[in-house]
Amino acid sequence: MSGLVFGSVADSYERFRLGYPDELLAAVLPYAGRPIGSALEVGAGTGKATRLFASCGIEVTALEPDAEMAKLLARMTQGLPVEPVVETFERFDTGRRFDLLYAAAAWHWTDPRTRWTKAVELLVPGGVLTLFGRPAELMDPGLHAAVDEIERRLIPEPNRTAGHPWSTADLARVDGLTDITEQKLTSVEATTAAEFVARLGTVSTYLSLVPDDRAEVLREVRAVLPDEVDIDTTVQLTLSRRD
Repeated sequence: MSGLVFGSVADSYERFRLGYPDELLAAVLPYAGRPIGSALEVGAGTGKATRLFASCGIEVTALEPDAEMAKLLARMTQGLPVEPVVETFERFDTGRRFDLLYAAAAWHWTDPRTRWTKAVELLVPGGVLTLFGRPAELMDPGLHAAVDEIERRLIPEPNRTAGHPWSTADLARVDGLTDITEQKLTSVEATTAAEFVARLGTVSTYLSLVPDDRAEVLREVRAVLPDEVDIDTTVQLTLSRRD
């Protein structure tokens, strides 16, 4: 499945996907141990993470391969030191090197054959690679199991596997990266079932379905949920440093 599926729901993506808290900056900046003047973002989407890093003065080159998403990204980052670039990570070509390279819930869309080597090449010595996401899973185990059962029944298995997963074990084998650190920025938030279901409608697993099938799955999910739910909004963060 391609990562070029989000443009059709760009407005909903911006409205319903979670942003990132200031605590993320409080984890990344001290780890860097030196000023970060420039950053390369991989898969910027509508700029959820872009705005966080650019708001503290970091100049962000924001790669977003989907043109519709990139239009909204440009609009949402006006006035900030952000350069949106409509390009994939693999095809991005530059002589620049960056203090920080990061991806917010997007690294799995990159090519596993080249992503680690390219990341090392694009970082200055001592530069930081940080990969993070915020899965926003249901906290209640029973509700989580009920939604999982619906997805397994109505969504074909190949559609439930998005992109190319990675692990810290993969990262540990990369020549040129060291000092691997994992952190969890724990939080829980209450939301409405309607908002939770709307967020699911922006997830690639659901976007892979034809509209009628997607609507049916979302209807069934909504039917098993109470009007309000708690979601795990923990940020899962992995940091590493170029030698």
